[in-house]
Amino acid sequence: MRAKRYATRFAFGLMAAGLFLPRVFAASGDSVGDTQMCVTLQQIDDRRVIDDKTILLKTVGPAYKRIDLANACPGLKDEGSFTSATSISQLCKQDILRVDRAAVGSQCVIERIVTIDEAEARALLASRKK
Repeated sequence: MRAKRYATRFAFGLMAAGLFLPRVFAASGDSVGDTQMCVTLQQIDDRRVIDDKTILLKTVGPAYKRIDLANACPGLKDEGSFTSATSISQLCKQDILRVDRAAVGSQCVIERIVTIDEAEARALLASRKK
């Protein structure tokens, strides 16, 4: 009787895990359109400033992430680079970015990090040149 109860609990546990695990993996941010909280700095191959409110990351995989800033960051596009201060080796939502040129002094906050496909990445790069 006791063995049957444990077997039943084990079976329900496996079913629950089967229902739960796909959601965990789907929430990882790797599918186009997904958002995530952070990107590990070591996974970033390249970063391009698109405009004063958008940054494109090419990550290991290869995959692409679009960083949307909460507000326009004056001078970001003109300078083309930024710094971030982090102690966790990740670039995360709500992190503060600073335009590299000290004279500008702009600071921006990351609003969202979105996984995009290569076509959208190419379109962003094309819009950057205009």
